[in-house]
Amino acid sequence: MAWVDILMLRFPKKTDRDKLNYSELGMKAGLEIHQQLASGTKLFCRCPIGKSENFPVEVRRKMVPVQSELGDEDPAALFEYFRNRTFVYKADPATSCLVELDENPPRPVSESALRTALQVSRLLNCNLVDEIYFMRKAVIDGSAVSGFQRTGLIATNGSIDTSFGTVKIETVNLEEDSAPAVSKGDVTEYRLDRLGVPLVEIATDASMHTPQQVKEVAEKIGTMLRATDVVRGIGSIRQDVNVSIERGSRVELKGYQELDKIPELVENEVKRQLFLVELKDKLQKMGFHGVGAATDVTKIFEHTRCNFVKKAVDSRRKVFALKVPRFAGLLKGQCGDRTFGKELAAYPASHGFGMTHSDEDLDKYNLTQDFANLRKELAAKDEDLVIIVIANYSCQAVQSLVDRINYCAIGVPPETRVADGIGSKYARPLPGAGRLYPESDVPAIKVTRSMREIETPKTLDERKEELSGLPEQLREQIVKSKYYPWFDELKQYDPTLAASVFLSNYKDVSRKGCNVDKIALQDLHVLLKSAASESVPKNKITDILIELCSGTELNKILEKYSLVSDDKLEHIVKSVIHDNQGKSDSALIGIVMSKAKADGRRVSELVKKFVVR
Repeated sequence: MAWVDILMLRFPKKTDRDKLNYSELGMKAGLEIHQQLASGTKLFCRCPIGKSENFPVEVRRKMVPVQSELGDEDPAALFEYFRNRTFVYKADPATSCLVELDENPPRPVSESALRTALQVSRLLNCNLVDEIYFMRKAVIDGSAVSGFQRTGLIATNGSIDTSFGTVKIETVNLEEDSAPAVSKGDVTEYRLDRLGVPLVEIATDASMHTPQQVKEVAEKIGTMLRATDVVRGIGSIRQDVNVSIERGSRVELKGYQELDKIPELVENEVKRQLFLVELKDKLQKMGFHGVGAATDVTKIFEHTRCNFVKKAVDSRRKVFALKVPRFAGLLKGQCGDRTFGKELAAYPASHGFGMTHSDEDLDKYNLTQDFANLRKELAAKDEDLVIIVIANYSCQAVQSLVDRINYCAIGVPPETRVADGIGSKYARPLPGAGRLYPESDVPAIKVTRSMREIETPKTLDERKEELSGLPEQLREQIVKSKYYPWFDELKQYDPTLAASVFLSNYKDVSRKGCNVDKIALQDLHVLLKSAASESVPKNKITDILIELCSGTELNKILEKYSLVSDDKLEHIVKSVIHDNQGKSDSALIGIVMSKAKADGRRVSELVKKFVVR
């Protein structure tokens, strides 16, 4: 049988793969959900939580891995170390201090953050630990200046009910958020305003067996978290999904934020693993034994017409080549949401370098003749795949590609991948237990009786039930709003009015370019009490809020908008009617409105009441 026929036989068309039987494939999935907490300050310092615009402080660091207490070295930490990057940290003293820069020891843990973590644990039916010990988790990708993240186990062995059964909550942790990258490359920049923000991390068991089940659990836990003091908005909650199939491996998909697209992400991971399993079967039948070391072929490309290769060679980078026997055509195969070629390219790319291969359109890059010369140099046949990687002298990028190609004969590599659209790309090896070691600067926290009996916040469903007098749409929206705690205080005046202020008036004010965060709760108490008693017109609430945002004192604003009292308005209406006998109701209303600040509807009612017919 010809090699092309083997390709056709072993790799069914993409449409044949789309109808996946997850039960037959033995799919399993679990979740790790990370939610920022609205604790007011960071976890181990008293810096406020906020986003900075200017960063006057800048420091540089290099990271090195350390052994665990048992002498183990974490593979993920070693991977980052070999990338040999320099990290630049940009800090704003208004949102970060010497604790984030690892120049001062941590302060006592935020009581507000700990309280929320305990409440989350109770909502998830977890058992609290007897003592909370914070550990150092090695993180040397640069996202923590210290090279580690502090994390403490709060509770274990919880559960939630779903439409497909009970899902166990294995752990609830309280930990620090990482610093976001501003730029990437050999010199990577991070901003420190987010570093140290409290996170609650919730890990489930692997009892989800379809992509829709993963979404349901993520949505349910996310909804439960919104009953506590958590940060809202883009980036405040992130889901890591662990996925495997029976003949595959556990793969961690990190940093997904779009709930609605989680099913596609999981489905593409299953398809990716299925492709790799089929490839493994094919290669074993072929007797594939892998590839050896790459060859330095820089001389072949010294006079290349390809711009990006010429630029690299001129800057003294090397061109390395691999001949992969009988692999021609395989890199065009659909591996999840991308081709197998793009899948492999992510490995040298994780070291900052790219690859080009003979399954691509080489004419597009002016590489056709170069690859023809390369095939002669490597004695490559038509059925062989040829790959080039442009890298520096260290060759770490090339070796990562060699190792990945050789792993094709083993199957699906266990690894950490980063969400990328509706699929994912390789990030680094899976971390091991060697990344954890004790935190000696943070004392253990004994879980007291009062901590175990902490009040459990009401769920969103319970909140909705209490608001049965409100329209369904208002109830649905306000219980999910970040302003619910304020609404809960203000509903005493008029629940519908209070909900409308946050769901409607606030939006109108924001569209005008005003910062609603400048509005104080105490001012809202006065305003809603006045509006509910009709001493200020409800249709002027947006205008009043805009003036509040500008810094004007509320009492001065209310003087401007306050309506006359009901008794005084009645007196004015009677006087106008007496002095303007025979005039129409509309004329009388107009005269009254010109003499007094009053609600037009109320004036109309009084005119009709007192005019003698």
